[in-house]
Parts: sequence; C-alpha cells; structure tokens
Amino acid sequence: MSLLANFNALPRQKQLAVVYGLPAAIAALLLYWAWHDLGKLGKINPEVPEAEGNKLPSFLQRDVPTSVWSEITDLHGQIKSQEEIIARGPDVAKKLAALESENKALQERLPQESEKAEMRDMIERLAREIPKDIGTVELKSVTIVDNGDRGDTRTITFQTDLAGDQDGIIKYIDSLEKNTRFMAVNTLSIHAGQVTLDQTTRKLAYGLHNVHMDIVTYVYNPSKKTAPAP
Repeated sequence: MSLLANFNALPRQKQLAVVYGLPAAIAALLLYWAWHDLGKLGKINPEVPEAEGNKLPSFLQRDVPTSVWSEITDLHGQIKSQEEIIARGPDVAKKLAALESENKALQERLPQESEKAEMRDMIERLAREIPKDIGTVELKSVTIVDNGDRGDTRTITFQTDLAGDQDGIIKYIDSLEKNTRFMAVNTLSIHAGQVTLDQTTRKLAYGLHNVHMDIVTYVYNPSKKTAPAP
C-alpha cells in the first residue's frame, strides 16, 4: 500500500493533524538549527572592523561566550593591546637611548681598572698644565695604592707629592676635582717652604710649599661580577 493510500485511509482528524503538524515540525526543526547556528555565530561587535557591512538584526544575535564573534572580539582586543604597545615603542626607545647615554657618561667619568696608569698620567699632565701666570706646581711623584680586588668596583688612591705656591696648589686641586674623570682630594698636608733673605733686595724670599695629597677615585671592571655571599 502506498503512502498516499495510507494517508487517505486515515480518519479526517488525523489527516488534518498530519497536514498541519508536519510543516510545523519541519519549521520548528529549521528554527532550531538556525537558532543553534546563530549561537555559534554569536553577538556581533560593531567596534570590530570585521563587523562592517553586517546587517544581521540584533534580535537574532546571541551572546554566547564560545561563539565565533566572541573569539573575534577577544582577538581584536589582543591586537589592540599589541598595537598600543607598539605605539609606545618610539617613546620607550627614546627613554632607553637617554638611559644609555647617561650610563655611557657615567662610565666615561668613572675609570676602568685598566686605566689606572692613564689616570696617573692625567694627574701628572694636569700639574704641568697649570699656567705660569696663575701659580707654580712642581710634581715630584705619584704612587698608585690599590687595596686589591674587592669586586667590580673599588677605591684607588694616588699618593701625590709636589711643591708649589698657594695659587698654583689651589688651581691644581680645582683642576683635579673638576676634571671629566672622577677624582677627589681625600687628604691634604702642606708644609711651608723655606724662608730666606735676599741679600740684594734685603727682602724675604718664600720657597715653594711641600704638599702631600691623597687623590681618590673609583675604578671598575665591567667584565667582573661581585661574588655572591656564602
């Protein structure tokens, strides 16, 4: 017996139920599938560039955390955060360059361990460069006193003996402490020069003062790290 014959054999009420119920069931099934797929699509975020041109009515949009649009929105947020970090790049690079410049200036001011001899030469040169019309400085000796290895930064003392007049000594100390490399006069002792009588002019002649000073600087070894405490 065919399907149509079976349908015709049914009572009138059952025939009406099939006629009206079957399309309703199919429509309900289609609506379910559509609603399920709308849930997969999710609620469209108008702030995301991908949403431009999308005309799906808002009442058909479902806000589901696991939907495609939720993932797109999350990815868009991550991209936006990365773009903000990238946008800060030039400012960060500028600050880093300033810090590197400052660090370089500090390193140039603080001598390295390998430059101890150069520092002694500088101390001797500054004494020779005192202008004669300002004062007199006669350098006698410069001895390096190193307390030994105490890590990557330590104190070095240059024990310096010289003879000079008052103006020359003041100018020499000023030249040392205002030099581009860090140096400071830690201790200073002055002994008055010999006083003699000039028989020709019958005036007192004052000899140069004898001076001993400890010139201190800090040296560092950039390749050496301080040993960790036991």
